[in-house]
Amino acid sequence: MKKLIRRFAAVFATAAMVFAFSACGGTDMSGSPYLGTWSATSAEYSGIEMSVESVLGGEFTLTLNDDGSCDLSVAGETESGDWTETENGFNVDGELDFAVDGDTAVTDYDGVSMYFERQ
Repeated sequence: MKKLIRRFAAVFATAAMVFAFSACGGTDMSGSPYLGTWSATSAEYSGIEMSVESVLGGEFTLTLNDDGSCDLSVAGETESGDWTETENGFNVDGELDFAVDGDTAVTDYDGVSMYFERQ
């Protein structure tokens, strides 16, 4: 179980680093239905579901701003990046695709699924 927790933490720490090297905003996204803050509610790897707090040591939120920029906060650490709309949801920094169904979004990264709800 400890190995699984370390795997989750490593995967999402890598995703957070993607934000550290990206540009910020510049696109008018004011009409997007995806604007706002999305909070991770759970994570799943190989069929095992775990709480975000137990995996990452705190909350995981993503805020999509109307200028095309976004802010990612993982366990109190915040990074900035860009986002765009896709056919089924949105993409963050060309790395993370989020499929949206109403107020729920899911992204898969390196075999880990992270589930989000709009706040």
